[in-house]
Amino acid sequence: MATTDLSTDRREDRFIELEQAASRWAARRLAVVAGGIEHERRVLAIAVKLFDLTRPLLNLSSAHARTLRLAALLHDVGRAIDERDHPRQGANLILTTTAIPLSPAERRALAFLTRYHRGAVPPLGKEEHLTSADDRPALHKLLALLRVADALDNRQLPPLELTFSLEARRLTIDATVTSNFRRAREVFTRRKKFRMLEDLMDGSITMNLARATADSAA
Repeated sequence: MATTDLSTDRREDRFIELEQAASRWAARRLAVVAGGIEHERRVLAIAVKLFDLTRPLLNLSSAHARTLRLAALLHDVGRAIDERDHPRQGANLILTTTAIPLSPAERRALAFLTRYHRGAVPPLGKEEHLTSADDRPALHKLLALLRVADALDNRQLPPLELTFSLEARRLTIDATVTSNFRRAREVFTRRKKFRMLEDLMDGSITMNLARATADSAA
């Protein structure tokens, strides 16, 4: 038992170091174009909540949670090079950076999650960056969670106040909008980033937006 505990402690220590390195690197890359990584930190917090809620349905592990946390921090790093093509550029940066001491498998996973956090997702076996050694089904589940988390935050709008509930296979997201309700409704009710998670859960996602009581926006 003592050996197992020591091994677990070492894994946790290593992950803390990885997350710190990822945060520093992303903050440096995004300082000018995005003003830092506040969006990334909010996406991380949302992704963790979604992961914890859906973990029994998706059959994911604590190791998968660690990968998702890193992906949330890194998913937009390509904006430092090109806004429109930032998913591809970000994946390439992750594959080549020496700032984060990732294993080859971790690097491939994070490149994959970054590459497809926006846009079309290829079917299993047709993805860029992954090999036959990678757990493609699990990584698709993480990607689905990342896409939903990213869709629930926007750099140009105040953060939503979010609560989540899961009943059977129906995920309900209740969001309170503190200002600019009309624009928030346009941005946050786009469903295309929800579809992958709905398919993998074999369920549905309902998004409810409510105006904060003090909000006087039209």
